[in-house]
Parts: sequence; structure tokens; C-alpha cells
Amino acid sequence: MNPLGRTWSFFRKHPYWAVLAVFAVAGGGYFWYRQSNSAANQSASIRTSTVERTDLRVSVTGSGQVYAREEVALKAPAAGDAIEVTGVSVKNDQKVKKGDLIATLDASDAVKAVRDAELSLRSAEIKMKQTKNLYDNETEDDKLNRQNQEISVTEARNRLADAREDLADYRIEAPFDGIVTGLSVAAGDSVSRDDAIASVITEELYAKVSLNEVDAAGVEAGDSATLTFDALDGATTVGTVSKIDTIGTVSQNVVTYNTEIAFDSSLLERLKPGMSVDVEIVTAEKTDVVAVPIAAVRTSSSGSSVTVLGSDGSTRNVNVETGLSTDTSIEIVSGLSVGQEVVLKSSSSSSLSSSSSSTSSSGQSGTSFMQVGGPGAGGPPGM
Repeated sequence: MNPLGRTWSFFRKHPYWAVLAVFAVAGGGYFWYRQSNSAANQSASIRTSTVERTDLRVSVTGSGQVYAREEVALKAPAAGDAIEVTGVSVKNDQKVKKGDLIATLDASDAVKAVRDAELSLRSAEIKMKQTKNLYDNETEDDKLNRQNQEISVTEARNRLADAREDLADYRIEAPFDGIVTGLSVAAGDSVSRDDAIASVITEELYAKVSLNEVDAAGVEAGDSATLTFDALDGATTVGTVSKIDTIGTVSQNVVTYNTEIAFDSSLLERLKPGMSVDVEIVTAEKTDVVAVPIAAVRTSSSGSSVTVLGSDGSTRNVNVETGLSTDTSIEIVSGLSVGQEVVLKSSSSSSLSSSSSSTSSSGQSGTSFMQVGGPGAGGPPGM
């Protein structure tokens, strides 16, 4: 009898052992299936990303307003509580040059003061001639009389100069090249020396934003910036950080630093002081660098490393030197080559796509999901 026949005869005579054999085979198959399926699921959950070249940019953002580089409120410098405006020579939003007439005030009293000062000077000069004729000797008394009259003439000249200067105050002129704004008076109105007749602002504008202390720590004068203006349908322009406060401002236990952005406002015709602006300041930027998602890099006291996935599904640890990093990506200075696959930590983002702090040259994510070794999920092989 062949072996298969003898086995069959044995199980017929001993059915108990036959049942045990069936359970043993079934249990072994189930155990093998669970182990295989678990390994397959575990391997299928490994996430990878392709090492690629991309552009990295680190930036901070802030919101603020547009301001004129210089602004001067023009007031009536002449004394008095109610001075009449006798003429207005400009309109709001009119461009003016330095020295252009803005308005004139009633100068009747100032004109009379100049006339009186001129008469006083003429009288002092006449007395000076008389004194020289009367006290022409070189005695001490004569010299003293002549000197006293010379002082009187000098004082009269100074009073005339002051009177003429006061008269000039009744002409309100542009202090520099700019634009008239806030003109609120007309001929016949009365103003006091505390009332602003108009303001003149420079055509040059700048943006001022507030940055928190963390963002401000990375910003320096000279950093490039992109400005966006919602009031101008989202129009944008570029600028440069021109100034950042040395000392912060504390409000409700929050420290902020005012930062000024210089830009060419002539490119935006409708832009006005006071409009809101959103600013992105680039604090660091590199182009065409080898990079991977931050989730691929592990850092320890001995340095940084990544896990590289081979074409055969095997993995190996590789030490790398890192450089510039953004919120999502990190530069690999040495240790990896473009096209290699690296394994990502499961709890972190793995995208190399563009963001406010990272710009990808390819514009696509290098992240993929790959099964590493083991059979796929499914039932056990047929028996």
C-alpha cells in the first residue's frame, strides 16, 4: 500500500486524529495569512518622496497702511485769533513746486508795521548824520555819542527786517515739491494760527507694517518685499525694507516692530496715502537647489540623516548636510542626488508644492505612496 493510502487508512481508523490534523492545517494557514497581510499593509503605508531641484523662499507677512514720505500742515503763522483769508491760489490734489503760493492772509497790520519800521530806520540814519557833525572830535564823549547812534541805526534795521519777515508769513507757500491736500478754506474765511489751511505731501509714498517679534528678528534693511493693494483690485508692486524699529512697541503684552517699505509709487496712479496694504517680505531665498520635504529628515546630536529607498525595496540610512529650510521643505547640500526616493515620517507633511514660504520649480508634489516588499493584501494563496 502506498503512503497516501496508509495515511488515509490511519485517519479512517482514528477519526480523532483526523480532526486534529484538519484544525492544525487550518490554524497554520490562518496564521500565515494574518502575518502576510499585516506585513503587506505595513509596507504599503510607507510614504516616499522624490529628491528634486526646486526654489526655496522664506518670507514673513504683515499688514499696514500707505503713508506720504513727508507731510506738512500749513497754518497761519501770524499772530491773531481771527485772520481773514484774502485769496486761495490752489485746489486739492494740485501739484505744486517749492515756493508756489497756496493762500494769502489779510496783511494790513503787517504792511503798516513794515512802513513804520522803514520810517524809524530813516529817522535813525538822519540822527546818525547829525551826531557825526555835532560830535566830530576824538574825545571820549564824542566817540560814545557816535557809537550810541550807530547802535540805534542797527536796531532800526533789525526791526525793519523782522517786520518784513512777519509780512512774508501772510503768504502761505509750498515748503517743497508735492501735492496739495486737505485744503479747507476759501477767500473771506477767517482762520487762527492753530487752524490748518491745507497740507502738502510728497508724491513719494511708503508702506508701514507691524511685525511680531519672531518675524521681525529675521528681517533686515534691504530685504525685498511684495506689496498688494486691495483697494486697487489686488494690484501688486515690489519694494525694499528701508527701516525697522530698533525698539518694539508693547501693547497688551504683545511686542511689535514698525517696518517701513520703500517702493516706486509712480507705478500705481490711483494709490493714495491711508490705503491698506499687505506685505510679504522675503528673508531668505535660494533657487534651483536639491531639496526634500522636512518630513524626510531626522536630526540628532550626531547630525542629520534620511532613509533612502532602493529600487529593490530595501532601505538604508544616509547622512546629509542640510541648508535653507522652509515650513515644508529643506535644502540638501550634500548626501543625496536628484531622483532618489526618500522615506517620510508618517506624522509630517510631505509636499514639495509651492506655498508662501516655498516655491517649487516643478509645481508638483514629489510625494508618493509605495509598497515595499511582501505580497499585496488579499486572501491566502490557494491550497
